[in-house]
Amino acid sequence: MMLRRCCTALLLAAFVLCADAVPSFQVSGLEVLARRIGLALPDTLGVRVDNDSTWSYCGQALRIRTNDFGDVSHIGYKLFDTSWAAVSESRYLLDFVERYALEEDVLPESDKTEATSRKAVSFKSGNASLLKTLTPSTPFRISEEERRGYLIEWEAGGGKVSLQVQADCQTLLGADLVELEEMFERDVCRTSSELPGDSLPEAWRDCTFSTSESVSVADGGTFLNEQIRSRLYLHRDSTVDGAYRLLTDEAHPWQALNNLLLTGCAHRIVPLYLTLDKYGNIKKDLTLTLQQFVRYCTLAGCKLYLGVKERTESEVFATLFAVHTKLAYCHTVSLRVPFGTLSGDGVVRGTIYAFTPLQNVTEKFFITNS
Repeated sequence: MMLRRCCTALLLAAFVLCADAVPSFQVSGLEVLARRIGLALPDTLGVRVDNDSTWSYCGQALRIRTNDFGDVSHIGYKLFDTSWAAVSESRYLLDFVERYALEEDVLPESDKTEATSRKAVSFKSGNASLLKTLTPSTPFRISEEERRGYLIEWEAGGGKVSLQVQADCQTLLGADLVELEEMFERDVCRTSSELPGDSLPEAWRDCTFSTSESVSVADGGTFLNEQIRSRLYLHRDSTVDGAYRLLTDEAHPWQALNNLLLTGCAHRIVPLYLTLDKYGNIKKDLTLTLQQFVRYCTLAGCKLYLGVKERTESEVFATLFAVHTKLAYCHTVSLRVPFGTLSGDGVVRGTIYAFTPLQNVTEKFFITNS
């Protein structure tokens, strides 16, 4: 009898835990939104899920999406075609519009995710109440002023809706700078440290190529000035016709180090001691790997640029810029990199300023950061 009671108690406890289980959310505003609409989600949805057919609110289909870590990264009305939106370069804007339309229906002003950034959103025609009348088949067009803002316009039966949204990562992601810094700290540390291959990364496949002696260069352009470049050094793969491989050998120390910082490609995992300079003059020390940081930036959709401030016989002082044009932010990392890193002798140390608005990033970041 005592054993049966114990088993019953354990089963009840397990039921309570399961009933209270909730999934993880990319930002707290999404958790608030889920509670407001009574959204009952399983504690685990999986990674990179894009669901638009299971849940609804007041008879209107919802889109639920998760990120590379399985966190719920989007909740909103289904206003756009799923197959197109999933691969669109404007997906961050589309997600914002879907979430914004839902929030306008359910959240009091004090709890709205974008409450502190309402000035970043304005209607040129129509109003927020018309958004939920739109459907994935409603024709629309998007105009973009790079790094500054977006204009999205619909022609619906009820008239024209025209919404202007500032290109601002806090607005589009639904979190203030403090939470975005916490998100960076959390996510970069759980990103894989797996070594990437030495084939030419996808981001450089369409770049301009040039060859000098035995070294080829894939030039991905510049950022801020000619000294800050997204340039990789390569050699031809003699076993595969037309293929290139990243230089990683110590016979080309500078080229190998450059490739390491932009791609994470190396013969071994490279330790990275990083100080996160947070809002309010708060410093947080992180111990991770260079491969984690580069992969985190790549998965987030950033393009990497490198500027060298000083090069000695033993080390390089450089600034790495991880630029996200669509969300209009930049992670700026001031680095001290020993050449011994290539042979496993030494660690990379740096300081990062995360989620800096692109409109605030100037050459001074390269000249003065140390």
